[in-house]
Amino acid sequence: MPVPTYGQNFHQQLPQYQFQYSQCTGHRKALLIGINYIGTQNQLRGCINDVLNVKHFIIQRYGFKEGDIVVLTDDTQNPASRPTKQNMARAMQWLVQGAQPQDSLFFHYSGHGGQSVDWNSEQDDVYDEVIYPVDFKQAGQLTNIVCPSLRESRKLC
Repeated sequence: MPVPTYGQNFHQQLPQYQFQYSQCTGHRKALLIGINYIGTQNQLRGCINDVLNVKHFIIQRYGFKEGDIVVLTDDTQNPASRPTKQNMARAMQWLVQGAQPQDSLFFHYSGHGGQSVDWNSEQDDVYDEVIYPVDFKQAGQLTNIVCPSLRESRKLC
């Protein structure tokens, strides 16, 4: 079945939110985040490996270029490449910055996640999905990041 080329409603009860499927003929950008929470009681195994595998896959299969992929993992010594709340938010903004129709934007996250109650939620339930950056105990969880370039206050990056 071919991908529709016209606008789609995000949700029947939210007609102001529309999207259009990309034909994937434009620029490609990817953000890959893997957090093993090394040395903590929340430690995971395999999240960084997931990122390395996904990176290899999108380069080999879909033609993404190394220079158009941002990788954040907690095994690096480079502070700018660690998946802190601030770095993750900045990287998400990089991902959507300058996006045009027909671009391919790819986001992969491997790490802890959860839900948080939001009584003002526009979703069918009262929960927002959250992800936990490596510094979540100090900086908090990541939820509903507002993109400054988008006018709707509830758009997620």
